[in-house]
Amino acid sequence: MERENTSKWGLSASVLKWIAVVTMLIDHFAAAIYWQLDGKEYEIYRILRYIGRIAFPIYCFLLVEGFFYTHNVKKYIGRCLVFALLSEIPFNMAIFGKVWYPQGQNVYFTLTLGLCALVVLDKIRKAGAQYDIWCILGQVVCIGVFACAGQFLEVDYHWKGVLFIIMFYYCRDINIWVRDLVGALAFSYELTAPLAFIPIHLYNGTRGKQLKYLFYVIYPVHLLVYGIVRFYLIGNF
Repeated sequence: MERENTSKWGLSASVLKWIAVVTMLIDHFAAAIYWQLDGKEYEIYRILRYIGRIAFPIYCFLLVEGFFYTHNVKKYIGRCLVFALLSEIPFNMAIFGKVWYPQGQNVYFTLTLGLCALVVLDKIRKAGAQYDIWCILGQVVCIGVFACAGQFLEVDYHWKGVLFIIMFYYCRDINIWVRDLVGALAFSYELTAPLAFIPIHLYNGTRGKQLKYLFYVIYPVHLLVYGIVRFYLIGNF
């Protein structure tokens, strides 16, 4: 299904996904493999990680778009949770060099928490008047609970990751220039992350060529490959 207010000019959701995937692959390559190489140079490592900072804002943006256009949000959450579980050991292997590392969970857990927060927030907003004090209080409590959950579970990006998803939810219907300015400022603690709002701004509301499960599968598969390569570089987990 095509989005409302679509245009042939600009970038489709599929193109945005590819930008996020490529920059993510570069980022994880730097963390999992390049940093383990003899003769590595910190400046090159830092450049690769800077490129990778573009990925997460795009994933957050597309997650919120998917929330509004999915036919079944429960299945959407279920898919994210399944791939979170499938990705955890590969994530630990690639990023931390261990099979078991409970101090950090992969980004699919962040996305799953964010989706759950959007479901609850949407129900609260639809149940009450826009400026009803109880409706506002309910939203504040919901945001606080899910942000704390992100921090407690130590998902990727922690509480900030959950709040970024919620930010896109609230900013979705405002002027796109204001939305992208707010987003760029929110992500400005990472030097290059605001650059993600250039392709986001160019999003034309169309889906593009859909390779849904490919985009899901790329995450655990590339981490597994990187993790195996890292194993051969450092010799053990």
